[in-house]
Amino acid sequence: MDITSGGQKGSDKQLKAAVGEIIKQTKGVEAWRDVSYEMLDDGRIGFKGTAYFRNLSDLDIPNQTMLEFDWTGAAGGTGELTLRAKGKGGKEKPAAAPADKLPAAELAQKLKESRAQYQQAKPMMAMIMGAMKHEVVFHLPGKRGKTSAFTVEPAGSLRLQFEGAKLLEAMDKLISDDAWMALNANNLKPEGSGPQMDERMSELMFGEKGPVRAAVSGLTAATFDYETEVAAAKEDFAVLQEQFGPVVAAIAPPAQGGALKSLKVVGVRLSHAVDESLEVRPFGNDAGYTLALLAELPGSVHAISDESGLDSAIASDGSDLLPESEYKRNFSFPKLSADKASVLIEAELNAPGPGVTGLKELTGHLRYTVASGTVETDLGLPKLAADAKGKAHGAEVKSVSDKSDEGSQTIELQLDLEPGALKAMYVVIGKEKTELQQRGYGGGGGTYVFTYESEKGFPAKSRIVVETYAEMNTYDTPFKLENITLLGEPVE
Repeated sequence: MDITSGGQKGSDKQLKAAVGEIIKQTKGVEAWRDVSYEMLDDGRIGFKGTAYFRNLSDLDIPNQTMLEFDWTGAAGGTGELTLRAKGKGGKEKPAAAPADKLPAAELAQKLKESRAQYQQAKPMMAMIMGAMKHEVVFHLPGKRGKTSAFTVEPAGSLRLQFEGAKLLEAMDKLISDDAWMALNANNLKPEGSGPQMDERMSELMFGEKGPVRAAVSGLTAATFDYETEVAAAKEDFAVLQEQFGPVVAAIAPPAQGGALKSLKVVGVRLSHAVDESLEVRPFGNDAGYTLALLAELPGSVHAISDESGLDSAIASDGSDLLPESEYKRNFSFPKLSADKASVLIEAELNAPGPGVTGLKELTGHLRYTVASGTVETDLGLPKLAADAKGKAHGAEVKSVSDKSDEGSQTIELQLDLEPGALKAMYVVIGKEKTELQQRGYGGGGGTYVFTYESEKGFPAKSRIVVETYAEMNTYDTPFKLENITLLGEPVE
């Protein structure tokens, strides 16, 4: 990363800001440790650090290279480390269909256009990637099996070096190869996935044909205690956060059902009945007893359903404190933690009698959804105007209206989508794609009207693309608290 824009050596303030952005934008990391950095003479940043993460496939470090790694485990204690091409924005794009089946004349024209596009983009690629160097070292557990492209160190670790200059050199050779271009021309388009790490590319980049991979066996036990080390790393990470400012919390691994990891009372509110003629209410509430519960979920979740709620509430004297109203039994406005793996809920109960000292039993259930993967879909609207109907998700434009004199507009769009299934919405104007800001929604029964705002407005010939979750699973997790005082402490 160059923070000088070709000028003089950057300041310490610029350096710290740039490093802080690397840490903040990295995805999948629970904590950093042993971080060091320096400004190199050519204006680039030298950055080192130990990152703690549970899933290598979720790791996304900005500006690292065009490459990412996957780790897959299999039955019998085996595993495989593989390299894959990194898509734009850190999202993997599937390879485009090869062009080798086109008629000869069309194929020749396709290759000519692709080569011209490459030559136009080459100066920018050289500026961005020419000086880029990246080296990774893997210390894999178990017994090493077959490897390709990795350099095996004397101590058994695996090393892989990436150089932007080598990629450009490889592209210069492959761009003249008609057979390779016939398979990759569509990937080289601006919207494509980029050159594939196939046998030819791998050989030119790393000196060995075939996919970059390393197999291991004998994975019977962890080589270190991850939980202990990450706990210590989080303490160091707290100091790091003070240096660079708040860091976005890493999202925990997704939940897959199972019991809560923990449940505790973190707040209590008790209101007694007051003579109505006084027209005053304690805390602005009717008589009642509310417990704030912090639940540690089995993993990260997408959302907590409004169907979560209490099932029973038995006081120490045997009286029933469960509200008759289903609305009150359900949890209103649960709040997920930054890592999506804990939730704060408020359990509303009837006010306890004068002889009640605590709760004998409190049971309930949490219903949550876990989302994985996303899909982008063009709604197929013929124009962005009222009453226009699209071809996907039952899309229908209800209205498009001006919001200010500066060109911003709002659009009301009816979709056959639950709010939780919709991750993002974009307006596409020409080749420019901009995420919209949601301003609200309403509806029910699977059909909702969503309101979104665009600072650049909605030209009639622009397109709307929605990003939805590819898969959503729902889980129910019961919970129980027993023998606690009215303050939520265990009865001794």
